[in-house]
Amino acid sequence: MELLSLAYTLSLLTYSLGALLYGSPIPVKSVKKWGVLMMYDGLSSAVLISTYSLLLKLGDYLLEVLGASWTYFITWLTGRTTTLVTSYLAMQSIAAVLKASGADVLLEFLKHISNLVATSLAAIKMVYLISIVIYNLRDKILALGVLLYSTPLRIGKSVGAAMIAISIVYYVGLPLMPSFAYIFETSLPSVITEKYGGLDGVVVDALGKPIPYPVVRLYKNSVNPVASVVGGKEGKFSIGPPHSLLPRGEVFEFEVVFMGYRVKPEPTSAAVPWSGELRLYSVLYLGNGLATMLVGIFELFAPASTLEGVEFSLGVISSEATLSFLKLGSVNISEILVDAKKADCRWNSFSWGGMEIEECGVRLTAGLYLVRVVYSGADYPRPRIEDKHYVDVSDVIEYLSIVQTAVVSYLYSYLILPSTYLIILSASSLALSKFIGGGFRLRVV
Repeated sequence: MELLSLAYTLSLLTYSLGALLYGSPIPVKSVKKWGVLMMYDGLSSAVLISTYSLLLKLGDYLLEVLGASWTYFITWLTGRTTTLVTSYLAMQSIAAVLKASGADVLLEFLKHISNLVATSLAAIKMVYLISIVIYNLRDKILALGVLLYSTPLRIGKSVGAAMIAISIVYYVGLPLMPSFAYIFETSLPSVITEKYGGLDGVVVDALGKPIPYPVVRLYKNSVNPVASVVGGKEGKFSIGPPHSLLPRGEVFEFEVVFMGYRVKPEPTSAAVPWSGELRLYSVLYLGNGLATMLVGIFELFAPASTLEGVEFSLGVISSEATLSFLKLGSVNISEILVDAKKADCRWNSFSWGGMEIEECGVRLTAGLYLVRVVYSGADYPRPRIEDKHYVDVSDVIEYLSIVQTAVVSYLYSYLILPSTYLIILSASSLALSKFIGGGFRLRVV
């Protein structure tokens, strides 16, 4: 490394200048003293340079002996960050509901709690930043410290010794922070109480295939939805604490919106808590940005992929029915064949959720049909629709008191304990830097 080569050159220069001063005929005691100190500095910096690799391996060895690892430490730190971020987002969701309801007193109280969470989050971010710098730049910090330590006339010796000490102490000490925290902290209270539950499940089409990014809405004696979330790529959704406070035993009605169409699923409603499957019997998702909406009474058979697209069989039980095709604007359909005959399908377009969607309908009478679609697909994106959360304002005072207790515990565990531990590491680094950078003084007679 170039820094070590330069440091070695400076150490030779320091030793040579020291020998020159010590052997000079100048009859001044302080000159002789400086000569001895510079010779000592040159030798000590040369020793540090030669043991550079050993110092790096020493840190890994100490971590192995102490049973700590950076991987576990980063995982522990990330978990705590996730907890705080989730809590903060939950506070914002509740604040939006309180603002809309006009509960200004509760809103101010919630802002106070949110500030405590934000303070704890800032502390965790600081620890995370320090950890990333130490983990990624430890070797460079150590090399730069050795270089400054080697400068003649002790110009950068104290700073260099501090950098050497920090690279060693912090690299070994930071992964031990979880063990330090576990000694002094008690189990953190949960902000979720037994009074609240959630509605969790997966949205599937008529044949049980998961639908990507469904919009699940909840209704409760109202025309407008009281809650709305966008599910995941595999159709999974979750509505409940900490973002939504759904009282146990309350019954909510479901509605699913997919590609701009509002569909009633089966089951149509559920009592909290609930987990299960929401099936859309009027939707058949063919994959790659293509779906069909079934209007009428159908009997469906599992679709099969072909080299050019997809084909499926269906039976129309009602006297007549409509098979509506929905596709993303980027999906290219070459042809739609119904019983090997090209269907007369006129496409109309509309916008929904930040997507351009096209649709066309094919009318069918009673009978059995083989439908074949030749197309090139595209990934179905997440719709640009904001989640809406539900909070029962009548129960929010009890919830906020529980949240405040939890947040105070977060403040202790996520701010005070890490800050105290960093102070301990800083004090240890200072002590080690004093030892490295001049703890010994030679008396010249």
